[in-house]
Amino acid sequence: MPLSAAGSALVAGSSQESIMQAQQQQPQTASVRVVRAFYLNGKPTKVNETIEVPRLLALELKAANKVEIVAVKAEPKAEEKPEAKKTETKAPQKALI
Repeated sequence: MPLSAAGSALVAGSSQESIMQAQQQQPQTASVRVVRAFYLNGKPTKVNETIEVPRLLALELKAANKVEIVAVKAEPKAEEKPEAKKTETKAPQKALI
């Protein structure tokens, strides 16, 4: 009988679906402050400039000591709808006959 880790407590919750769901819940962009200048899209960035970059790029630049992460922002989802205004309903009145 071959050994299998499927169903083990050590790997519980590490299915491909749960990984994809976790990635979708992560914020998509981050605001960063430039510590050491670098090129972004072929243009140089200035020191102390605050720019918005994709989250993964922000993590890579932070690991290279190029930026400090200021804020992480999530992009608004298209699925979200604004809440409808609630209107007060009046109780029906009795007819006068």
